[in-house]
Amino acid sequence: MVSASPRPDCSCNTLVHCFSNCNSCDSEGTPLALDSPTAASPDVPGNCIAVLETPSPSWNPPSSADPRRYLNDYKGEEAGDGADDVDIDGMDAGGGHSGAMDTTEQQRQSTPQLESARRLLRKLSWGESAGTSEDDEEGTVSGTPQSGHGHGGELRAPEKSSNVHFQYANTAYDVRMLSKDISNALVDLHVENLMIVTKLNDVSLYYLTRELVEWLLVNFSSINVYVDSALKDDDKFAVADLYKDSKCKETRVRYWDKQFIAKHDVFFDLVVTLGGDGTVLFVSSIFQQHVPPVLSFSLGSLGFLTNYKFESFREILPRLLDEKIKSNLRLRLECKLYRRRESQTDAATGKKVSVVEVESVHHILNEVTIDRGPSSFITMLELYGDNSLMTVAQADGIIVATPTGSTAYSLSAGGSLIYPTVNAIAVTPICPHTLSFRPIILPDTIQLKIKVPLRARGTAWASFDGKDRVELQKGDYITVCASPYWFPTIESTPTEFINSISRTLNWNVREQQKSFTHMLSDKNKEKYALEKDKLATMPHSSSSEEDVQVVVPAKEPPTHGQDVPAPSKDVMFTLG
Repeated sequence: MVSASPRPDCSCNTLVHCFSNCNSCDSEGTPLALDSPTAASPDVPGNCIAVLETPSPSWNPPSSADPRRYLNDYKGEEAGDGADDVDIDGMDAGGGHSGAMDTTEQQRQSTPQLESARRLLRKLSWGESAGTSEDDEEGTVSGTPQSGHGHGGELRAPEKSSNVHFQYANTAYDVRMLSKDISNALVDLHVENLMIVTKLNDVSLYYLTRELVEWLLVNFSSINVYVDSALKDDDKFAVADLYKDSKCKETRVRYWDKQFIAKHDVFFDLVVTLGGDGTVLFVSSIFQQHVPPVLSFSLGSLGFLTNYKFESFREILPRLLDEKIKSNLRLRLECKLYRRRESQTDAATGKKVSVVEVESVHHILNEVTIDRGPSSFITMLELYGDNSLMTVAQADGIIVATPTGSTAYSLSAGGSLIYPTVNAIAVTPICPHTLSFRPIILPDTIQLKIKVPLRARGTAWASFDGKDRVELQKGDYITVCASPYWFPTIESTPTEFINSISRTLNWNVREQQKSFTHMLSDKNKEKYALEKDKLATMPHSSSSEEDVQVVVPAKEPPTHGQDVPAPSKDVMFTLG
C-alpha cells in the first residue's frame, strides 16, 4: 500500500488519509483517484486505494495534531539533572485539576535549556535555517555550541551544518532527562469525585463496597462517592441506611454507568477498584479517553495490577488522599479496525479504487489478539511496520501487547516480560508454523498493521483486551499504535512490578544450596569443625570478615568546547 499522510487541506468530510500521490478533492468534496497504481498492494494490482474514516463519536483526538505536541504543549517547570522527585501541586493527572509545579532553583535553571531544545527540534524537524534569528538570538553564541545537561549551559542553535547532529543528540538527551523527571513526579490528587468499581459477582463484595463507602462518607466530608448504578436500588447495599449511619447529606452517594462516563471525559479524580486484574481492565475499557489515577485493591486470584491489600484501606487511603502520590503512566494501544468495501470505478480516470473504512477504535491496556478463531486452518497475516512489510505470518495468530500486557496472554505464548513503564510494543506469535518466528519488541513510535490478505485460506478473528471479538474478512486489517491516552496507576512501592512477578510467577525462585554436614559421623563432625575454625583464623579469609567496597566516582566530563581527555573509569578499593 502506498504510504499515507494526513492532508489538512482536503475538503472531503470522510477522506482523512490522502495518499502522497493523490489529487485534491474536487469542488464538491468528492475524493479523486490516485495518479498512479499502487505498486505495493499485491491484493489489488493496478488499482488505487482510498481510506475512508468515520471516527467514533466518543473518540476525541488530542487538541494538537502535531506529533511534537508533547514538547510544544508542556508548560510546567521541568526538573534538572539530579532531582530524584519533582513535586507537582495539582498537576492534571486525569482528575480534571490543574496547578503549578513546585519549583526549585535547579528546575528554574533547566527551563531555558528545554525551551532552547524545543526551538532546535522545531528547526531540525521543519528543515529551517539553524542560523541566528530574532527569536533565537539569545540561544546562539558565536563559536562553539553549548549544551545544558545539568552543567549550567544552554542548548544553542548550531552555526555550522556539521554541528546539526551534535545538537540533535543533545536535544534527545534533554528530552530523556525530561522523561525521567516526569516519571519521578509526585502529584497532589485534590479528590472531589471518587469512583468505586466493584466486581459484583460475589455477595461479599456488596458488603465490602458498603464498608468502604461508609468509611469515606464519615472521614472525608468533601468527597462525592460514585458507585455502580446496579447498586442504586439494591437491598444489600442499602444506601438509605448508609446515609443514616454516616450522618451525611443524601446526595453524596451518586451513581455511574458507561453513558455517564462517555459524557464526562475529565470528571473523576480517582478510581478505586475492588477485585482482580480483570476489574482494572474493565476500567480501561470504559475510559476510552482520559483515565483518572487508578488505585487497585486486591480481591482476586492474581495480582499483577492490584498491589494494595484491601484489609489495609483505612491506613492506605488517608495517606494517598492527603499526600502527594507517584503514578505509573502505563502505555495503551490505539487499535483501528478497517473494513474493505467494494471497489469503485472513478469516472474521470476509469481506474478502480479499492475502499477501506474505519469501523471501530479501541484503546487497550493489555493486548490485541488476531487468531484463526474456529477455523481448522492456520491463519495467514501480513504484518506491516510503518507501511513496510515486515513478515507474512502463518500461525494460530499474533498478539500485539503493551508492557502491562506482557504478563498476560503474551507471556503464555512465549513473550518476554517488559517493565510497565517502558514504552515499547511486543509482538508475539501464537504457535507459528516456522520455529524461527520469535517474539520481538518494537519501539512505541512504530505503527503496525495486521492484515488478512486476499490469498488467505480463511478469515481471522480479533479481540481487544479479551472483549469485542470480531471477525476479519479477507482484505480487512487492524492498525496498532501508541495511544495518546495513558493509564495511570498509583504506585505502591518502587519495586512493585518485581514483587508482583516474584509473588505470582515465582520469578527466578530456586532452592538454595543445602549443607549435608548433619549426616557426618561424630568423628568427621569434629574434624570438620576444626578445619572450619582453621580457615576462619587465616588472614584475608572471606569467611572471617566482610569486604567493604568504597567507590570513587569518575570526574565530571568537560563542558563542550574544552579538550576531551582520555576516558576515566570508576576506581574501586576493597577494604578487608
